[in-house]
Amino acid sequence: MVLFLMGKVNRLERILRDNGLGSVRAAGLGEQMRKQVGNTVTLTVEAGDGDVTGKVCRVLDADEDWALVLANEGTKKECEKLIRLDSVKQIKVK
Repeated sequence: MVLFLMGKVNRLERILRDNGLGSVRAAGLGEQMRKQVGNTVTLTVEAGDGDVTGKVCRVLDADEDWALVLANEGTKKECEKLIRLDSVKQIKVK
């Protein structure tokens, strides 16, 4: 069953890639982040080791691949972070 579904997913990915639709998610996410520049959002980010965390942060700048955010690191402690948009799983606008 798993092999059958994996074959279907691969076929759909190939169809999207052939039609030039493979990078629609990243481009759409970059546009969403650019609209939120200056606003406070909650980002759910997948870290390199597989952890998924929710971070409250203010978007300072964004392009198609990266976002510069000012993240809250506890009480009165903020840190600038550069986040790759491929690792962003969810954006919640406050």
